[in-house]
Amino acid sequence: MLKGSAVSGGFAVGKIIKIGESRHKLQHTYLGKETENERFEKALAEFTRSTQAVCTRIRSILGTEEAEIFKGHIYMANDPEIKQKVTAQILRGFNAEMATESACNYYIERFLASDEELTKQRAADIRDVKKSFLNILSGSRQTERELPVGSVIAARELTPSAVSFLDRRRTAAVLTETGGRNSHLAILLRAMGIPAVFSVSELMKRVNDGQKVIVDGDKGEIIPIE
Repeated sequence: MLKGSAVSGGFAVGKIIKIGESRHKLQHTYLGKETENERFEKALAEFTRSTQAVCTRIRSILGTEEAEIFKGHIYMANDPEIKQKVTAQILRGFNAEMATESACNYYIERFLASDEELTKQRAADIRDVKKSFLNILSGSRQTERELPVGSVIAARELTPSAVSFLDRRRTAAVLTETGGRNSHLAILLRAMGIPAVFSVSELMKRVNDGQKVIVDGDKGEIIPIE
């Protein structure tokens, strides 16, 4: 039996689907400060539009409180301090991708160093914003994965935007190695009625794709049954 933090109640039986972390291969070509600043501003405008669309969809499905999570992502991406750091890195010769990653990583490290749990959990939101920006800048588009009915998602970490592929009719439960009850993802999963257990030590080493498990979201327990 595996133990973790019970973050979203409920009982589920299903098969493990392991979700790996996507890694971007950053381009190192520098096209000059004006071009790189223009690329960043265009990416910011696209991010704002697409995230507002997600915000509207989540509001219609789950409610205003849950939609505010994504509204927060828009405010975060448009924060003058973050934009200033990106611009400064571009002036130093970083292209838009590298400048965005550098600026976001700076705030991720700051949040993780905090003694306050809520502040630490903001790191996941910044990682979500960074991931979306790098997708836009690299021209890659995430396609929604068709999950089998009864899927128990297992991942080292999932960011709030993961709800875009978590179909309530197909997702039986969610398991992660990181995160806590007050994280934005946990809030969304509770609103969706999906059982979840977070902070499961070495989860990805201890479960296999296709493995059948019982998930007790009230006790924070995962029981392999085959």
